[in-house]
Amino acid sequence: MAKVGLRNFHYAVLTQDDSTGVDYGAIKSVPGIVTSKIQPKSNAATLYADDGPSETATVLGEVDVTIELSELPVEDQAAILGHTIDGNGVLVKKSSDQAPYIAVGFISRKSSGKDLYVWLLKGKAQVPEDDLQTQEDKPNFATTSLTLTFVRREYDNAYDARGDEDNSSFTGSATWFDSVYGGSNDTTAPTVTTTPADGASAVADNSTFVWTFSEAIMPGTVTAANFLVMVASDGSLVNGSLALSGDKKTVTFTPAANFTAATEYIAVATTNVKDLAGNALAEDSTTNFTTA
Repeated sequence: MAKVGLRNFHYAVLTQDDSTGVDYGAIKSVPGIVTSKIQPKSNAATLYADDGPSETATVLGEVDVTIELSELPVEDQAAILGHTIDGNGVLVKKSSDQAPYIAVGFISRKSSGKDLYVWLLKGKAQVPEDDLQTQEDKPNFATTSLTLTFVRREYDNAYDARGDEDNSSFTGSATWFDSVYGGSNDTTAPTVTTTPADGASAVADNSTFVWTFSEAIMPGTVTAANFLVMVASDGSLVNGSLALSGDKKTVTFTPAANFTAATEYIAVATTNVKDLAGNALAEDSTTNFTTA
């Protein structure tokens, strides 16, 4: 059947893919999908024997996907491309940003009047080009094209899942976007502990401050706006640097100079801190400690 329509673009960040299972973050909907082009790549080889072709084999490589959207909001750009939205609401792109693996889903209307439901399961997006121009005497629409490369999942080798309403045994249309096909969705907020602990006293003035999370967090949320250390008496911020551990579970604040002796401090991690699935801290983490 010919494809005559396209709608309901969704995505979810892949948070786990190993021999034990597959997990995705919250599924987000982005309105305004215009086109989608899926190009699987394969490598073929033929064995020749007895003066002729005897056997052939084909191996699937990566799958290139181009999705055109009327617009990609900044919060979705940050999630899909690994960028950061700072405390002023500005999307900041850095050369060190790393796009996460995501799944994308959509619906395609067929000429039969029935729908084809699609999930592409594990891909990374490239930073899209900007095509801007001045206003003319007639409307010109500027769209955003996302180019993604998809590979198979480690857990089950799957890379594409489709449900076709022309197939009478397919009954999952109503729940297609409740979860990514074959995976589960992480909706649990991360928790955090601190060193020093809340209420600690006699803390050495040359200490660092450490937040340890129950799961990996988004590197893009590790900013000075989301992790603060301040003097309790007047709220003045302590200058210092933040470092995220390799497993993305620990954030260390190292002050530019030693803490002042016999002084109370407050350390805060805000609810803008999110895990890889996009779940935010349930509430600000506030820790009071006093130096020796």
